Amino acid sequence: MQIDNLLIKLLVNEFSEGLKIELGQQCLAIYLMGSLARGGFSPLASDIDIGVVVDTKMDSTGDIIQRIRAQVAQGHPEIRNNLSIFWGSIRSINGVIDGGRYPPFDRLDLINHGQLVYGVDVRNQLIPPSRKELENDSALFALDYLARDARVSEFGHLKNMAQQGVVHVTKTILFPARFIYLAQTGNIAGNDSSKEYYLKYFAGPDATLVKQGYEWRLKGLPDDLAVVCRYLKEGLVILYVNFIDIYVQKMEHYGELEIAGDLRSWKNRILEKY
Repeated sequence: MQIDNLLIKLLVNEFSEGLKIELGQQCLAIYLMGSLARGGFSPLASDIDIGVVVDTKMDSTGDIIQRIRAQVAQGHPEIRNNLSIFWGSIRSINGVIDGGRYPPFDRLDLINHGQLVYGVDVRNQLIPPSRKELENDSALFALDYLARDARVSEFGHLKNMAQQGVVHVTKTILFPARFIYLAQTGNIAGNDSSKEYYLKYFAGPDATLVKQGYEWRLKGLPDDLAVVCRYLKEGLVILYVNFIDIYVQKMEHYGELEIAGDLRSWKNRILEKY
């Protein structure tokens, strides 16, 4: 396990030990995921992503995991990164039975990039999601998370967006870039590769914003939030129009016309605020 931040390493170890005690032999494997596994972790803005694979689906597993997560997070108030736990059995991860928490994007991240912290590596037993699954789920996630009324209203009140802080601002900028990378390549990647891809294939204030968003993710927002607002004003709408247009085309290709319609409606709401 390669974690430079000793406090985060301690947190990961405490969570793993607590889970092993509670689940015993039911806990098959624990993995680092996300930027901790792929590289590019930002102490300012990254989630701490951990993947858990259990032997069989137990009704109480989710409650146990969330209880340990809360205890560990409360024990480390100095760590402000969100502790995000993905869990399931091999059968639930593969979609044979319901349960657990492994969306397609994170399932593929586990398979391709997971770093084993405890147990036996079972990734060769996991079925990768299809490209359609990945793209459909990304569109639905964006509609649920980025298209909320409160977030859309920020397009007309950029200062409010900037005041939400570095995590809020950089996720608002970099999520669309990551989803575009997925739609255009069929692969998942961290913010670094997604940023480079966007800069290679797009030009203008939207590309400048993606570059700035990546730098802010590592270094923090400038003290003068007017600078942040200027970059947002110049590039944010273009970035989102590019992202939404690409996914409308993808959803139409898959026959997901309702999702395509919801994406178009979201785009219109953004343009009205702009």
